[in-house]
Amino acid sequence: MDWLKNILHSLPLESISDILGEIAIWWGQMVKDVPPADLPMYAYLGGSILVLVLWLLVARILPKPLGGMSWMILFAVLLAPGAALGDSSEIAPASISVVYAVMMKDFAGAIANMLPILVVLVIGLFIGFMWQLIRGAFASSLDKARSRTAEDTQATMQLTTGSYLAEGATVTEQSDTNVNLEKDSTLNQKANSDMSDK
Repeated sequence: MDWLKNILHSLPLESISDILGEIAIWWGQMVKDVPPADLPMYAYLGGSILVLVLWLLVARILPKPLGGMSWMILFAVLLAPGAALGDSSEIAPASISVVYAVMMKDFAGAIANMLPILVVLVIGLFIGFMWQLIRGAFASSLDKARSRTAEDTQATMQLTTGSYLAEGATVTEQSDTNVNLEKDSTLNQKANSDMSDK
């Protein structure tokens, strides 16, 4: 249960309560002229949007793919369209039909009413997957461009300063190689002179 306490401590609860108070005031001003028949739909949509916005705070704490997937599952459950129970011409959330079918022990009806939720979930997960692929491609191309820019900058610095040492090589290593090259050349000259004497 420590992980749950850590999550609760890491949430900005004071800012959340301030935001909720402002939203309640704004909501009251927005629906004061709405007809009573339309008020339940407005309340449901407003509540669903509020829940989705607040879930973004929780999704940031979760690991990256789980946070996005949990938000998409919540979106599909809350906002997948279905038919109203009494009148099939009216749009209602599909999750209410699923809950009603489960309560009536009509499991075939629950599965049939769950299809819109699954369709919205699959479409949302596919869009999220494509978005991650596009972001990954942009990030990798940006990293390649940055590494090329760093290499070009380093090459330019070497050209302008006249420093043609290999990376990590020091001046003493270069002088050691020069001494070794001079020794090799004198040995070759001696060998050639000995060969010519014979």
